[in-house]
Amino acid sequence: MDRLYLFLAHQFGSQLLGWLNHWNSGGWAILVGIGLVLGMIWLVRKFAQPNVRRRISASWGRALRWEFWPAWVFYAPVVVNYVWLAIRYRGIALPTAANPGIFSGGLVGESKMATLKNLSATSPDFTADAYLLEGGTASERFGSLENYRELHSIEYPFILKPDLGQRGVGVKLIRSQEQAVDYLKRNEEGVILQRYAAGPKEVGVFYFRYPHQPTGHIFAITEKIFPTLVGDGIRSIEELVWADSRARFVAEKYLSRLEARRAEVLPLGGILRLVEAGNHAQGCIFRDGMHLWSKELEARIDCISRQVDGFFIGRYDIRYSSDESLRQGLDFKIIELNGAASEATSIYDARNSVFTAYRTLFRQWRMVFAIGAENRRLGAASTPLHLIWRKWRESTVLAASYPEAD
Repeated sequence: MDRLYLFLAHQFGSQLLGWLNHWNSGGWAILVGIGLVLGMIWLVRKFAQPNVRRRISASWGRALRWEFWPAWVFYAPVVVNYVWLAIRYRGIALPTAANPGIFSGGLVGESKMATLKNLSATSPDFTADAYLLEGGTASERFGSLENYRELHSIEYPFILKPDLGQRGVGVKLIRSQEQAVDYLKRNEEGVILQRYAAGPKEVGVFYFRYPHQPTGHIFAITEKIFPTLVGDGIRSIEELVWADSRARFVAEKYLSRLEARRAEVLPLGGILRLVEAGNHAQGCIFRDGMHLWSKELEARIDCISRQVDGFFIGRYDIRYSSDESLRQGLDFKIIELNGAASEATSIYDARNSVFTAYRTLFRQWRMVFAIGAENRRLGAASTPLHLIWRKWRESTVLAASYPEAD
């Protein structure tokens, strides 16, 4: 740069050199200032677009509501509590002994079909019948599906879901043969066919029983609310989602599921259900449902649970027709049973504080460890850590490959 200045001074004189020195001290600041102004203009125009504004607003709203926090943020205190319990009870894998009759106690890698088969054998009147499809190719599994449908008179719609699943991933309500074929092509692992339990209501019932006790108890009940949109004959589905006071916080989840219908305008009064899987991660709304508790319901759940060999703690997902029939312990269908890793999902009630949620989870994990310790004294063995790690990795990879849930 110095040589350039000398050359210009020699050719054009000192006046030009003085001007260049002036530019060197202030010109770059002018350029930077112009760049900043242009950048700000671009940002203002960018953020002025409705889709950008609403995404920023939704992100901010999720950050303020703990129920939408990322798992790595929310579960950090739970992990610390887990480590403390592992030290106290002398066993980091002790929860896998909480349910000796379920692989890993239901911590990871357990077969949903295995527990459903057990429930169907012991409590068929209260279990939605399910069948593991056979075959190594999509066409073979479809043939198995059709055989089961014919043999057990299963009509459309029905449920297809992974045998190794978590957080509602891969659960699909199948309404046509085309949907069934597409699902089986996209999922090469174990697939469960389950008769659709219409409900229309659903709860999660968290149950526990200490091995030395003759009867168990309901720890928590989660009332699951399936969000809907109501058409006005003017706005599209996408516009209705973003306009909803809660749906906007999980808009991307809903709109990804409804990709082909984003621009569709619902007729006046038309109702669209946004989610079929009763899982918070899929957009279902959770409420504390202990108002549904009754002696009759607790007795029924305890009776069902004591017939499941080696089961002591976990959550039933149940479809039912009316609150009164559920309280009477009648007319409901179990669609899934989750073991030691399941949660008392009533914590996700937006009316709860994050401290209330942690208090419930800490108490729940204390029960899991205590039951595991008691089973260990009775001779139950924990699942080896290397096997837990391998199953966790396999489950994570599989979950990423499953079709999007309904």
